[in-house]
Amino acid sequence: MFDKIAYCYFNGNYEKALSLSENFLQDNAKFALKYAMLSSFKLSLFERSLYYAKELFALDPTSFNALMLASNYTKNQMFNEALDLLQQSLAKDDDLRDEISLELAFLYKSTNKLEEAESTFKDLIQRDLYNLDLWKHYVEVYFMHDFQKALLAHEELCSFIYSMIEDLKKGLLTKQVTTPVQSNLQDRLSNSTKENLDIVEIQDFLNTKILPQKAYLLFKLLKIPESLELFQSLSQTNQNHAQFWQNYAKVLEFSGNYQGAYDAYQNALNLHRHATYQFDLAYLLMRMGVSENFEEGKKLYESRLFYAHNETFSTFHYNESIKAFNNSGVDAFRDKEILVFCEQGFGDTIMYCRCLEKLCKIASKVLFAPQSAMYEMFKNQVELLNKKNAFKNLKVLQDFPTSFDYALPICSLPLLIDIKFDEIPKLKTPIIPLKKPQNKKKKIGIYYFTPNAVNSDVSRNFEFEFLFSALEGLDCKLVSFQMGINENLPKSVEDRAKKIENWDDTLKNLADIDCMISIDSAITHLTLALDIPTIVLLHPRFDWRWGKFEDPKSYFWPKAKCFILKEDTKKDLKPLVEKTLGIAD
Repeated sequence: MFDKIAYCYFNGNYEKALSLSENFLQDNAKFALKYAMLSSFKLSLFERSLYYAKELFALDPTSFNALMLASNYTKNQMFNEALDLLQQSLAKDDDLRDEISLELAFLYKSTNKLEEAESTFKDLIQRDLYNLDLWKHYVEVYFMHDFQKALLAHEELCSFIYSMIEDLKKGLLTKQVTTPVQSNLQDRLSNSTKENLDIVEIQDFLNTKILPQKAYLLFKLLKIPESLELFQSLSQTNQNHAQFWQNYAKVLEFSGNYQGAYDAYQNALNLHRHATYQFDLAYLLMRMGVSENFEEGKKLYESRLFYAHNETFSTFHYNESIKAFNNSGVDAFRDKEILVFCEQGFGDTIMYCRCLEKLCKIASKVLFAPQSAMYEMFKNQVELLNKKNAFKNLKVLQDFPTSFDYALPICSLPLLIDIKFDEIPKLKTPIIPLKKPQNKKKKIGIYYFTPNAVNSDVSRNFEFEFLFSALEGLDCKLVSFQMGINENLPKSVEDRAKKIENWDDTLKNLADIDCMISIDSAITHLTLALDIPTIVLLHPRFDWRWGKFEDPKSYFWPKAKCFILKEDTKKDLKPLVEKTLGIAD
């Protein structure tokens, strides 16, 4: 039985190995537990694997079994247990020390203990100095969290590699390779130039794995000329790397070279038709504010649904709608009952809900199912609108209906009901604009942080202290609508977030706000829909919906006042607020 279990496992028949191991537990617990644990781990049955790993470690507490138990803890999101076990095992200082250290380094990184991860990778590198894979993991520790630290680590590695290449050229360093004596002359010549092959491999590693990351970090730090120069220099050696072209396109786009960015995205797509490259190109095209680009962009924008499986109401119904549209165009939905579901965020729902006006003119009935937190707001708004005979065939639903003709994602409406670029700002939203408040002392709403933007590709969040200091001296009342963080606000700032449980509460609490200052967030879209004067705070690189980087404007919200915060523009925010409120000197 020992041999049969081992044979099944080492030939990749993990189901059979697991079944045999489980039947063999009474005969040889240690052996059976080991293969039951390994087989279930290979089959991603991590709860079962954890059970067997615990039993095995209790029976035989070796470093290998500890390492496997820690891996199972990690797979089951039991990070503290994994950390404790690995740290205890590391103290034994046995043959698996490096493997345990490596597992610990990865765990530190995945749990955002970045200083510990950095230190552990450094220790591993000291013991295996020429292991470039270790170096790569080390330089990527801060890649998503601290671009400056990550850049310094990449520069450290580049310096080390350049030095290594020089030592190889001088013969001061050779790769330890054991090769048999070859009878073939060509093979002998190949071995005699092995050192040069090593140099080529190292240079390839540098040019395809490290320097492209460095170029991207320069971009994230807004060192655009340096980033562009480095990307350009690497373009030949990365001809067949799709992600290289995707990242290069982002820098070209930010620099205003939109045609170059378009070509770079096409290079990525020619190599791989991945959804990420498609919707990045869609963002570029829709950012441009040009009708022809918008038409191409809204088709590519459908690729977003690749990542929205959990939010998509039904892939089957979506596919049926696309099939009908491809066959008959907009006429496929004429005089039909159409369900509109929301597959993205709250802000997208508010922004795209203006498309419902055109759909109401096409369909016999529109069944709109917003996110549950927005149901009450839209229901109340549509009831008020229907009294005025607007959106009369629009019905807001709390749950998905059982009967309808077609189901459409709300963000797909521009494509599926053929909304042209210049139509968008003319369409009405099913949200009633608020009357202008009559406050003796003006009230300014603020919103500056969204958890969704943490570690995202595009920065959106700001510090409260920045806003508070920038508005200092204004004879106005600050009202915070900030949700999602526990922050001790000054007594002079009214914290209205405590009163809010859903979006209808948010709408009601905005009724007396004279001006909103907010980041790119859902509440910004709501205040714009409510016709509240709104200043949108943007970092220099911002989302497509606010237009070109050099000339931000939104065709969904023409009244939005886009403010790009840079070192030399901070001083301009307060005058813009005063002008918006009509209190400028």
